[in-house]
Amino acid sequence: ELGWSESVPYLDGPPSPLEFYREWVSPNKPCIIQNAISHWSALKKWTSAYLREVVGPKVVSVAVTPNGYADAVFQDRFVMPEERQMPFMDFLDIVEKKVTSPNVFYVQKQCSNLTEEFPELVRDVQPDIPWMTEALGKKPDAVNFWLGESAAVTSLHKDHYENLYCVISGEKHFLLHPPSDRPFIPY
Repeated sequence: ELGWSESVPYLDGPPSPLEFYREWVSPNKPCIIQNAISHWSALKKWTSAYLREVVGPKVVSVAVTPNGYADAVFQDRFVMPEERQMPFMDFLDIVEKKVTSPNVFYVQKQCSNLTEEFPELVRDVQPDIPWMTEALGKKPDAVNFWLGESAAVTSLHKDHYENLYCVISGEKHFLLHPPSDRPFIPY
């Protein structure tokens, strides 16, 4: 209705910083950018075996919920996950279903957990996407690493900053609402 299409457009590669700002950031529109991180070694290296070798027994923060809803509204209540400290390889055992658990496990800590909690993985990615940095006029406030089961759900929310999600493996599904919907979405 307000210039939003039914689907999110795909770009074949990263736009110039000026184009990204003018076409996507300024009008507050989402897009999917293909081939933007094809040079990252993480795309080939980040297998379970590699992650076990590089991160291995290191103790990391893991969100644990009975139903996958972390930081979410569930049955009219805002629920937060149990934050458990556990060896990363034990977490991988659960995600790979080598160990069964009735709970849902998700590495989802924010506040730049990639650089703070997983610095051994930073060399496989770019902690700063140059064209995005130039478009926004600053380096990212946070660079996060998320890994989890498909049952992990993030509740409807509004981020007060721009986001660039880089999917290394698997899928992440988004349900996006235009800013004009904000008055109609309950707190």
